[in-house]
Order: sequence, then C-alpha cells, then structure tokens
Amino acid sequence: MRTSKPANATTGVAGHPTAPGPAGVPGLGSLLPYRRDPAGFLLRLHRDYGGVARIRMGPMVVHLVTDPEAVRHVLVDNHANYVRGRLYDQFKLVMGRGLLTTDGDYWRGHRRAVQPVFARKALAAIVPNVIEATSQMLDRWETSARAGKPVDLVTEMLELTLVTLSRSLFGYDVSSQASLLKSVVDSSIEIMFPHGYVAEMLPGWLPTARNRRIAANRKVLDRVIDAIRANHARTGDGPLVALMEGARHQDTGVAWSDEEIRDELLTIYLAGHETTATALSWALLSAANHRWAQEEMEAEIEAVLAGRLPGIDDELPYTSAVIDESLRMYPPIWLYPRDVVADDVLGGYGVPGDTSVLLSPLVSQRNPEVWENPEAFDPRRFLPGADRGRPRMSYFPFGGGPRLCLGNLMALAELRLIVAMITQRFRFSLVPGDFVGYGDSLISLRPTTDMWVRLQSRSRAEAAR
Repeated sequence: MRTSKPANATTGVAGHPTAPGPAGVPGLGSLLPYRRDPAGFLLRLHRDYGGVARIRMGPMVVHLVTDPEAVRHVLVDNHANYVRGRLYDQFKLVMGRGLLTTDGDYWRGHRRAVQPVFARKALAAIVPNVIEATSQMLDRWETSARAGKPVDLVTEMLELTLVTLSRSLFGYDVSSQASLLKSVVDSSIEIMFPHGYVAEMLPGWLPTARNRRIAANRKVLDRVIDAIRANHARTGDGPLVALMEGARHQDTGVAWSDEEIRDELLTIYLAGHETTATALSWALLSAANHRWAQEEMEAEIEAVLAGRLPGIDDELPYTSAVIDESLRMYPPIWLYPRDVVADDVLGGYGVPGDTSVLLSPLVSQRNPEVWENPEAFDPRRFLPGADRGRPRMSYFPFGGGPRLCLGNLMALAELRLIVAMITQRFRFSLVPGDFVGYGDSLISLRPTTDMWVRLQSRSRAEAAR
C-alpha cells in the first residue's frame, strides 16, 4: 500500500516536499534490509512509496527514482548534476579510472576516443569471432549431450563472451586462461560490491586478507592487459587497442599514459563480457522455461535461416523480442547509482545536493503502472509496434542519455547471434536443484546459484520422432 508520509521528514528543497519512504532504525536507517535482499527491498520500496522514494543508508540519504520522467531528468535532461560519486569508489579498486568510474571532460575525451570501434558500421567485424567461438562451444556441448551430462550455463556464457570480446576487440585469444580469469573476475566483482565490513574502510596499504586479494587479482589482470598490448605491438591486431595506443588528449595533444590505457582496457574487459554473459544466461533460461516461446523462436529461425548460420543483417523479430523481454525482467546492470551535485526536484519532491539517487532498470521495468502483468514473461511486448504509448524511460537496460552503455549495439548483436545459433542446435531444461534467484549483488544481476541445464540435441530429438 502506498503512503505519503515522508521518512525522517525534513525541510523540502525550494519549497518542495520531502519524498516518502520508510523511517528505518536510528543510525542505520534501511541499511540492514537492503543488505539482506537488495532487489527485493527496492521492489517493495517502489510498491509502497511510488516513483520517488527516500531512504537512509547509515549516514547517507538515498532516493530510489523509478518514475519515467524523473529517470529521464537524471539521465538526460540534467545529467551533469548526477555524477558517479562515492558509490563507485569500490569499483576503482579493481578498474582504476576508466569509463565506468569517471565523469566530466576526462570521461568525454576517453569515450570519444574509443567510440568508433563500437559504432554500428563496425559490428560486422565481430561476427566471424562470435560464430567461431559459439560453434566451438556447441561442438563441446554435443559431447555433453551424448553423455547426459549437464552444463553450468553461467560458466559457459562467461567463457564464451570472454573469448569473443578478447578476439574481437583485443585481437588476442584468452581461451586457454578462461578458467583462471573467471575466478579472478568473480573475486573482483565480490570486492566491488560494498558490504559495509570494517575491512573495506581500512587503508589499502594495510596487509589485510582483503587487500592482499585485491593486489593478487590486480597482478593477474595486469599481466593479461600487458600481454594484450604486447601482442598488438607485435601483430597490429586488436581494433580497440589500436585506438587507445593512438589516442591523444584533445586539449594538449599528449598521448594517453600507460595507466590510462591499462585502466580502460581493464574496464571494457571486465564490464563487457560479464554483462553480456549475464544477459545470455537469463535469455536462454527464460526461453527454456517457456516452451511455447522456445518453439516460436525455433520456427522463426528455421524459416529465416533455413539451416545456415545467422548474420548481422538477419531479421528475427520474435527472437529479438525474447531477448528484449529477458532484458526487461533481468537487466544485467540493474542499478545505476549517482551522487547529486546541487539541489534538484524529481517527481515533485525536493532532492538535496550531497545525497545520492538509485536508478533501477529492474524496478522500473516491473512497474505495474507501465507494464501489464509485469512478473509474466511475455515477448509480445517487444514485437514491432507494441511499444506505442509506453513512456520512453520505462525501459532502459543499457542506461540512457550521454552515459548510454558504449557497447549496447555490440551486446545486442552478440546476444542475437548466439541465441539463434544455440536455438538451431539445442533445447535444454533446468536441472532441479536450488531456486535461481537474483539481486544479491549491486554490480550485475548474476543468478544467485549456478544454472545447471540438461542439453538435448535438436537433430537427435527430431530424428527420434
């Protein structure tokens, strides 16, 4: 039930009222329920308090913003007033100062320098790498299917996207190191998620177990980045590496430093493959759990492709709708935190400077005031023409405005190619076990358990009919 009572009522900004929200407990506010179940807490917060809700998180005041017009105001209309801020400090421990953690002229210059490799006209260059890596994975799956052995979908997708990204952008094959790198990436993501532990507040030079783990992970990642750059120097391979090695600061003409290049390569390496793998896992599981959607995809892919491999220009509207609906329900980056620079007004409520806002595609994209039956998986929402009249910022799985995800076009292309190729050759079902939940991390919407699936080769299944 909605309430209009504000939490910890204060004087509004410029005469505007304070947003409603739970009072929480003294000193901690809503920090404990948020830590226990971040996604569930924010979904309930929207349900009870509406499109702009105010909470205390220890000493911090935070507003959850889900009203589409208010989201647009933060991401587009007044984006300069909403910066990365304190909630990204943990990211810098792993990624340094890259596109994900910086703002202002520094960020703009770096984004402008690398933008060409992610442009629509550059997408065709990734297709051979995606096709080859996916074909190799599917051949391995044939062996597992014949032996009746399940596979962990998340691990498979992480290794696949790691290989496709490294080959496509870095011109370097990391497949032999995929298992080690997955372990390091998992550990790094755990570090980037602030838990509120005392160890997180201690200086980096202290030899705590956490600081030693950060240093060990960074050594592994630095070695990979050094190998990528050395390979480029030797062969010239890697379009993204070439752009960074040749980049100059617009105001001075000075080349990027080694640290700048390393941090940006590391940022794109970590953020690029992990989010695409998460999106693939949820899309494939969603289709597997809704056999009618799976069969509709199979029919479309057979009709359009007639057994050949997919290409970048193939029109597969229903397959695309399955992916888009999965991104609605399970957006890989489900939270966008921002710090408020100066006082502002969102949804009619005053939002003071020096506070924070949370934008959540997960919560906004399950808003029953916008989405009919939002907990139901329904790809028809994304068929051509179905979005007529829908508020623009009610769906933003890749963010929006100037900070729209740099790799969104590449990610969507990769998702469609891989989903089509898998659907051509396999059906699978989730192996009974733990409930597959989500939202226990503030970084990406990884499932809370492994996704073990049992594979069935479509060619053998159809031959047996």
